[in-house]
Amino acid sequence: MSSSGRIAAVAAAIVVLLAGCSSSPDEPAPTPTRTATTMTPAPSRTPDLPAVRSYVAIGDSFTAGPGLADIRPDGAFCFRSDHNWPSLLARALRAKAFSDVSCAGATTGDVLRDGTGPGAAPPQLDAVRPATDLVTVGIGGNDGNLFASLISACTGGHGACGQFSRDSAPAILRQTVSSIVAVLDDVRAKAPKATVLLVGYLRIMPESGSCATIGIPAADAAAVAGAERALDQALADAAREVDVPYVSMRDASRGHDACAGAKAWTNGGTVEDDDGIAFHPRLAGMQAVARAVEAQLAKN
Repeated sequence: MSSSGRIAAVAAAIVVLLAGCSSSPDEPAPTPTRTATTMTPAPSRTPDLPAVRSYVAIGDSFTAGPGLADIRPDGAFCFRSDHNWPSLLARALRAKAFSDVSCAGATTGDVLRDGTGPGAAPPQLDAVRPATDLVTVGIGGNDGNLFASLISACTGGHGACGQFSRDSAPAILRQTVSSIVAVLDDVRAKAPKATVLLVGYLRIMPESGSCATIGIPAADAAAVAGAERALDQALADAAREVDVPYVSMRDASRGHDACAGAKAWTNGGTVEDDDGIAFHPRLAGMQAVARAVEAQLAKN
């Protein structure tokens, strides 16, 4: 892909990230044309997995699965796929009731408060009830416009990548920890008997270097990888503060970054039809996250 093509792909991904939660019914978000896909029937529930009556999934685009077939009828404005990891997990658990309120572009504020603009999504927290017995939370990457600003700075050249990672990201992440703590506290207050899990983000960047599909110069790649590590640590800190299990995907996705070719769990700037948008999880990544959350639940 040419440099201009990569920048266009990045811009499209950022638009999806920022538009999802505030899309109005009068101005619907553009939904890509999709081919019909048949979901593989859920396997027999693993005996070690808990019985789940009511499961609520809270999160942003890394949870919602924009670009994956098929968009759920109740999730068009959020680009919420029925092949995202909460949907796969709900099948494995055979949850009797499943509410996926994840939304592309969501921040911790969208979990706790109404979105902005006409037709905006209600607070994701509204889906949690006293009888809810499982809540997964995948949030934080959009707070302070962290993810979109990072990708924009690091694909635009002009030395902005290192400056953003060094000068802006740390302050954003400090606030993100406090905001995630507030989300987790409010979830537990609404559903005091529920199992609550905080779920992390898949890698985009490799351990070192870069590649054509990412389109980030090698000189800036280390800064992006450092920001990914810092976000993972921020989520771990928030989970530890409120004593909630944290399912980090950082170690699990080593070797499955966007440069890993057929083994990649996330996209770079180049994408295939119905396998996620730029710089977001592919179906293989969603399957990996579902497996990791299942493993955590089996240990609880």
